[in-house]
Amino acid sequence: MLATRWSIRGLSVWTLGLILAMAPAPAMADAKVFDDPVGDSTFVDISRVRVVHRDSVTVRVRSAVPLATGQLYAFWIDAGHGPQPDYYVAFRANTDFDEVLRLVRSFSDRRSLVQCRGIRLRADIFTDEPVSIRIPRRCLENPGRVRVAVQFKDESADTVDWAVDRRTFGPWVKR
Repeated sequence: MLATRWSIRGLSVWTLGLILAMAPAPAMADAKVFDDPVGDSTFVDISRVRVVHRDSVTVRVRSAVPLATGQLYAFWIDAGHGPQPDYYVAFRANTDFDEVLRLVRSFSDRRSLVQCRGIRLRADIFTDEPVSIRIPRRCLENPGRVRVAVQFKDESADTVDWAVDRRTFGPWVKR
Protein backbone atom coordinates (compact mmCIF):
# COMPACT_ATOMS: atom_id res chain seq x y z
CA MET A 1 0.00 0.00 0.00
CA LEU A 2 2.82 2.43 0.92
CA ALA A 3 4.72 1.60 -2.27
CA THR A 4 1.60 2.19 -4.37
CA ARG A 5 0.97 5.58 -2.76
CA TRP A 6 4.56 6.69 -3.50
CA SER A 7 4.28 5.37 -7.05
CA ILE A 8 1.11 7.39 -7.65
CA ARG A 9 2.73 10.53 -6.20
CA GLY A 10 5.84 10.04 -8.31
CA LEU A 11 3.78 9.48 -11.43
CA SER A 12 1.69 12.59 -10.67
CA VAL A 13 4.77 14.78 -10.21
CA TRP A 14 6.34 13.37 -13.36
CA THR A 15 3.13 13.98 -15.36
CA LEU A 16 2.82 17.54 -14.07
CA GLY A 17 6.44 18.24 -15.02
CA LEU A 18 5.85 16.84 -18.50
CA ILE A 19 2.74 18.99 -18.99
CA LEU A 20 4.55 22.14 -17.86
CA ALA A 21 7.51 21.40 -20.12
CA MET A 22 5.28 20.93 -23.16
CA ALA A 23 3.04 23.96 -22.52
CA PRO A 24 3.81 26.97 -24.70
CA ALA A 25 5.72 29.71 -22.99
CA PRO A 26 4.03 33.08 -22.59
CA ALA A 27 4.77 35.59 -25.33
CA MET A 28 8.07 37.27 -24.69
CA ALA A 29 8.79 40.82 -25.63
CA ASP A 30 11.52 41.50 -28.08
CA ALA A 31 14.40 43.84 -27.39
CA LYS A 32 17.00 45.16 -29.79
CA VAL A 33 20.20 47.02 -29.12
CA PHE A 34 22.08 48.91 -31.79
CA ASP A 35 25.27 50.87 -31.46
CA ASP A 36 26.13 54.20 -33.02
CA PRO A 37 29.75 55.06 -33.82
CA VAL A 38 31.39 56.98 -31.00
CA GLY A 39 33.17 60.17 -32.07
CA ASP A 40 30.95 60.96 -35.06
CA SER A 41 29.71 64.11 -33.31
CA THR A 42 31.31 66.46 -30.79
CA PHE A 43 28.94 67.97 -28.25
CA VAL A 44 26.26 65.27 -28.54
CA ASP A 45 27.30 61.70 -29.28
CA ILE A 46 24.87 58.78 -29.14
CA SER A 47 26.65 55.52 -28.40
CA ARG A 48 23.90 52.91 -27.86
CA VAL A 49 20.15 52.61 -28.33
CA ARG A 50 18.04 49.90 -26.68
CA VAL A 51 14.41 49.37 -27.72
CA VAL A 52 12.09 47.09 -25.72
CA HIS A 53 8.59 46.31 -26.99
CA ARG A 54 6.27 44.97 -24.26
CA ASP A 55 3.11 46.60 -22.89
CA SER A 56 4.98 49.82 -23.60
CA VAL A 57 7.66 50.78 -26.06
CA THR A 58 10.74 51.78 -24.09
CA VAL A 59 13.75 53.42 -25.72
CA ARG A 60 16.93 54.04 -23.69
CA VAL A 61 19.77 56.00 -25.28
CA ARG A 62 23.33 56.18 -23.97
CA SER A 63 25.52 59.15 -24.77
CA ALA A 64 29.30 59.03 -25.07
CA VAL A 65 29.50 62.61 -23.76
CA PRO A 66 27.73 64.04 -20.70
CA LEU A 67 24.27 65.50 -21.19
CA ALA A 68 24.11 69.30 -20.98
CA THR A 69 21.68 72.16 -21.07
CA GLY A 70 20.61 73.34 -24.50
CA GLN A 71 20.25 69.81 -25.87
CA LEU A 72 17.12 68.47 -27.53
CA TYR A 73 16.37 64.73 -27.57
CA ALA A 74 14.06 63.69 -30.43
CA PHE A 75 12.53 60.29 -31.19
CA TRP A 76 10.64 59.20 -34.31
CA ILE A 77 8.66 55.97 -34.03
CA ASP A 78 7.54 53.85 -36.96
CA ALA A 79 4.63 51.66 -35.85
CA GLY A 80 4.36 49.90 -39.20
CA HIS A 81 1.64 52.08 -40.73
CA GLY A 82 3.74 53.01 -43.76
CA PRO A 83 7.32 53.70 -44.86
CA GLN A 84 7.62 56.97 -42.91
CA PRO A 85 7.54 57.68 -39.17
CA ASP A 86 4.16 57.65 -37.46
CA TYR A 87 4.96 59.43 -34.17
CA TYR A 88 7.39 62.03 -32.87
CA VAL A 89 8.35 63.14 -29.38
CA ALA A 90 11.08 65.61 -28.35
CA PHE A 91 12.15 67.10 -25.03
CA ARG A 92 15.01 68.72 -23.12
CA ALA A 93 16.75 67.53 -19.96
CA ASN A 94 15.58 68.67 -16.55
CA THR A 95 12.54 70.57 -17.76
CA ASP A 96 8.83 70.25 -17.20
CA PHE A 97 8.15 67.63 -19.81
CA ASP A 98 5.10 68.25 -21.92
CA GLU A 99 3.95 64.70 -22.23
CA VAL A 100 3.30 65.29 -25.89
CA LEU A 101 3.31 62.69 -28.60
CA ARG A 102 2.78 63.95 -32.13
CA LEU A 103 1.28 62.16 -35.09
CA VAL A 104 3.53 62.72 -38.13
CA ARG A 105 3.83 61.68 -41.77
CA SER A 106 7.51 62.45 -42.31
CA PHE A 107 10.65 63.42 -40.42
CA SER A 108 9.94 67.14 -40.94
CA ASP A 109 6.22 66.96 -40.11
CA ARG A 110 4.82 68.06 -36.70
CA ARG A 111 1.11 67.39 -37.11
CA SER A 112 -1.52 66.82 -34.52
CA LEU A 113 -1.05 66.01 -30.86
CA VAL A 114 -1.89 62.60 -29.47
CA GLN A 115 -3.14 62.53 -25.88
CA CYS A 116 -1.26 59.74 -24.17
CA ARG A 117 -1.60 59.01 -20.49
CA GLY A 118 1.32 57.10 -19.12
CA ILE A 119 4.06 58.44 -21.38
CA ARG A 120 7.35 58.86 -19.49
CA LEU A 121 10.27 61.00 -20.64
CA ARG A 122 13.55 61.14 -18.74
CA ALA A 123 16.81 63.03 -19.24
CA ASP A 124 18.85 64.27 -16.30
CA ILE A 125 22.12 66.17 -16.77
CA PHE A 126 23.06 65.51 -13.13
CA THR A 127 23.15 61.69 -13.39
CA ASP A 128 24.74 59.12 -15.66
CA GLU A 129 21.38 57.57 -16.50
CA PRO A 130 20.45 57.15 -20.16
CA VAL A 131 17.90 59.36 -21.87
CA SER A 132 14.70 57.34 -22.05
CA ILE A 133 11.12 57.37 -23.22
CA ARG A 134 8.32 54.96 -22.35
CA ILE A 135 5.14 55.06 -24.42
CA PRO A 136 2.20 52.72 -23.77
CA ARG A 137 1.34 50.63 -26.83
CA ARG A 138 -2.27 51.86 -26.77
CA CYS A 139 -0.98 55.35 -27.65
CA LEU A 140 0.68 53.88 -30.75
CA GLU A 141 -2.45 51.93 -31.79
CA ASN A 142 -1.05 48.62 -30.40
CA PRO A 143 1.53 47.88 -33.11
CA GLY A 144 2.93 44.41 -33.65
CA ARG A 145 6.37 45.85 -34.32
CA VAL A 146 8.14 49.19 -34.01
CA ARG A 147 11.39 50.81 -34.99
CA VAL A 148 12.91 54.12 -33.93
CA ALA A 149 15.18 56.87 -35.15
CA VAL A 150 16.90 59.01 -32.52
CA GLN A 151 18.42 62.47 -32.79
CA PHE A 152 20.36 64.36 -30.13
CA LYS A 153 20.85 68.02 -30.96
CA ASP A 154 22.99 70.58 -29.14
CA GLU A 155 21.35 73.87 -30.01
CA SER A 156 24.10 76.04 -28.51
CA ALA A 157 26.91 74.34 -30.45
CA ASP A 158 24.73 73.56 -33.49
CA THR A 159 25.76 69.89 -33.63
CA VAL A 160 23.54 66.87 -34.26
CA ASP A 161 23.95 63.12 -33.88
CA TRP A 162 21.55 60.53 -35.29
CA ALA A 163 21.26 56.87 -34.44
CA VAL A 164 21.69 54.91 -36.67
CA ASP A 165 22.13 57.50 -39.41
CA ARG A 166 20.40 60.70 -40.50
CA ARG A 167 16.65 60.01 -40.83
CA THR A 168 17.24 56.27 -40.69
CA PHE A 169 15.41 53.80 -38.47
CA GLY A 170 17.01 51.07 -36.41
CA PRO A 171 15.87 47.44 -36.68
CA TRP A 172 12.26 46.33 -36.24
CA VAL A 173 11.36 45.20 -32.72
CA LYS A 174 8.42 42.79 -32.49
CA ARG A 175 6.20 42.43 -29.50
